Amino acid sequence: MLSNKGLQRLLQVIPHNELYTSAIKGLFIRHSDTPFQYESVIQEPSICVVLRGERTIQLGEQCYQFDHRHFMFCPVNIPTRGEIKQATKEDPFLVVSMKIDLSMVSKILLEQQILPSGEQQNSQSFGQWSLNEELENAFTRLLLLHENPKDIAFLAPLIQQEIYYRLLTGEQGEKLKQMVSFGSHTQKIAKATDYLREHFAETVTVETLADLCGMSLSGFHSHFKKITTMSPLQYQKSLRLMESKRLISQEKMPIANVAFQVGYESPSQFSREYKRYFGVSPSGDLN
Repeated sequence: MLSNKGLQRLLQVIPHNELYTSAIKGLFIRHSDTPFQYESVIQEPSICVVLRGERTIQLGEQCYQFDHRHFMFCPVNIPTRGEIKQATKEDPFLVVSMKIDLSMVSKILLEQQILPSGEQQNSQSFGQWSLNEELENAFTRLLLLHENPKDIAFLAPLIQQEIYYRLLTGEQGEKLKQMVSFGSHTQKIAKATDYLREHFAETVTVETLADLCGMSLSGFHSHFKKITTMSPLQYQKSLRLMESKRLISQEKMPIANVAFQVGYESPSQFSREYKRYFGVSPSGDLN
C-alpha cells in the first residue's frame, strides 16, 4: 500500500492509538502500537485497507486474513470480530476504512455508462479483493491529503470518485453495482439485515425474511449466505451475543437477565453459546 516514506508522512499527521474520524467524508483510520481484539463491531458497507500489519476477521465460522495486498469489501451491515496479533511502537498496526457512498456510486454509473467487466472470480460478495496499482495510488493520494487539510474539501471527493470508478471497472465491479441497483439481491439482503438488527431479540423465521425481500426461501437463504458469509440464524445469533457482551461488560447486568433480554429462553444455552463465540464465559466478562 503506502511506501515506508508515505506511511511515515501519514503517521506524523494523524492521532495514534485511537480510531480517528477523518475530515474526509466517511473515512476512518485506526492506529495501534499494541495488539488488540474487537468483538462487538457492526461493519457498515465499506472498503477497508490494511496499511500496515495484519488483522484477522471472523464472520460466523469463516476466518479471513488481511494485509496490504488485499482490501476488504463489505456490501451490507455485518457483525464482525477481529484480532490484531502483532503491533509495536516501531511497527504499528494501521487500517483505513471508507464508507461506501451509494449516491456517488450511482452518479458515476449514470454519468459514465460504466459496464462492469462481469468477471466474478469469487461468488461471495464479502471477501478479499486484489489491491491493484491504480487503487493503491488513489488511496495513497487520498490519505496524504491529511498533510494539507485545506485541500480536503475540493480534492477528496474527486479522488473518492476515482476509487469508485476503479472498482466499478475492475474484476469485482458488478458486486459494487449491485449495491445501487434497484431490486438487486444485495439490496434485498440489506433489507433483511436491517430488519434483523431491529428485531434481533425476537423470534424471526427465515420465511418472514424471505417474504420481506420478495424472494423464494431457497433463493433468499443462498443469497444471504453469499453476501454476509453467514446463515440468517448465525447472523441473528451474532447480533444477540454482541449485544449481550455489551450488557455484561459495560452495564454489569445479571447474566440471566441478559440472556432473556437478547432473546434466549435458557440461560444455560446462552452461557454455552457465549463461551463458544467469545472464548470466555459470561461470568468471566462480568467479573
